[in-house]
Amino acid sequence: MAKPDLYICHTAYHLLIALVRAMRAGGGQALWMSEQIPNAEALAASGKLEGIFSEVQVLHESRWPGVVTGPLGHFRNRRAYEKAGVGPALNKEAYGDIRISNDWSVAGRYLQDCRAPHILCEDTVGGTLDTDQHLLTEQRAAPDFARRPYLYWGDSRFCKAVESEAPDQCTLFPQEKLCRFSARELLAGLTEEEKAAVRRVFVSRPLPEDPAVYAQATLLLPRSFVQDGLMDQAEQDAIFKAVAAKYTQGPLFIKTHPRDDTDYTALFPGATVLDRTMPSEVLNFCLPGKFRRAVTVQSWVLRGFTAAEENIFLSLDEGKALASKTE
Repeated sequence: MAKPDLYICHTAYHLLIALVRAMRAGGGQALWMSEQIPNAEALAASGKLEGIFSEVQVLHESRWPGVVTGPLGHFRNRRAYEKAGVGPALNKEAYGDIRISNDWSVAGRYLQDCRAPHILCEDTVGGTLDTDQHLLTEQRAAPDFARRPYLYWGDSRFCKAVESEAPDQCTLFPQEKLCRFSARELLAGLTEEEKAAVRRVFVSRPLPEDPAVYAQATLLLPRSFVQDGLMDQAEQDAIFKAVAAKYTQGPLFIKTHPRDDTDYTALFPGATVLDRTMPSEVLNFCLPGKFRRAVTVQSWVLRGFTAAEENIFLSLDEGKALASKTE
């Protein structure tokens, strides 16, 4: 009997991809969900994942006490992780492939502490093809690069492969370490049964059923700049109010980032605020029609987004400039 693959997910998007991959594998796979995914505990207890995943665990990474240095550091960190109750103790022999999209996490360090071979999946659609890879570049340029106890973004010696949308275009790793996996193709080829399963997991509130509603509407996709430590709430609110004022045509819909806890119902009275825990990619196939336009600021959310006739991407500087004009 084949061993189940283990999927370690830190965002709703990671969970979406893992869900479909697990269904394609015939179900019975294993899932560790970070508490960073909104309502992770409720989802794990809901029964919506039964059959697709035979094991569902929630990782409480906020319980991690911090990295221990010195002799036997990896052993001591592994024991500290397990003693703190971050998640279950890993039996790496129990799984086929271990897949993680965020190896720069507490769970990612734990895999290194366990000497567990794993596959790094793309964090976003085509993420290995981004022109800005400064974190990886800076890590490799560090004087102590070869001596660091932990390496991230696929550089760990325990990362046996890195998935890429287009390995032949990726220059970050040797070709022999790259393997092709296209999330774009995966989502574009969903069957009706798979779409229904995804909707059961991610869509908790009914959506308008009239295609004409979307044909005249604008979808605003904010990013959580506050959570990222880039600005305060007042500045973020000002930016998205200015962007909405300039680009909204017809009814306004809002689909925010899962980590964004802004009250958009209060900020935009009359707008339809979609479930924040739903990956935006789900909108590509759960609506009866397309939005007139979708707009975002300094976010890759529109990469691979097909639920709008027009996609508008603004840089953060452009968003700030719009906000300054309305002051």
